[in-house]
Amino acid sequence: MHKAMDVVSKKVITVKKDTRIKTVCKLLIRNKISGVSIVDNKGRLIGYVSERDVINGFQKDVDFLKEKAGDIMTKKVVSVTPDISLYDVAKIFTNKPFRNIPVVDKDKKVIGVIARKDVIDKLLRQYY
Repeated sequence: MHKAMDVVSKKVITVKKDTRIKTVCKLLIRNKISGVSIVDNKGRLIGYVSERDVINGFQKDVDFLKEKAGDIMTKKVVSVTPDISLYDVAKIFTNKPFRNIPVVDKDKKVIGVIARKDVIDKLLRQYY
């Protein structure tokens, strides 16, 4: 059975909650990603800022780019561990509007990210 660790992207971009939204936006665009994990000083997951969060922020506030990631981050982040099955990850993607899910170790430190496309690619390969 395939596990999250089989497809996890180790290149993960994280920021601290005091990172300005303008910087977060630049990271999203430059790296062609749809969100960033927000971590504390020990690298533990404390939030997530997605494209959706950014777009919502632009609609509400003219000075939005001066705000910080911690001001708009989702605090109740859905994350997975490396040993979860890809089928369970696929269920999360089916039930939630996520493009990516952070992968954390037992201490909640971010060790990677899984994208929808990663799951599709791995599950498809078992048939071809």
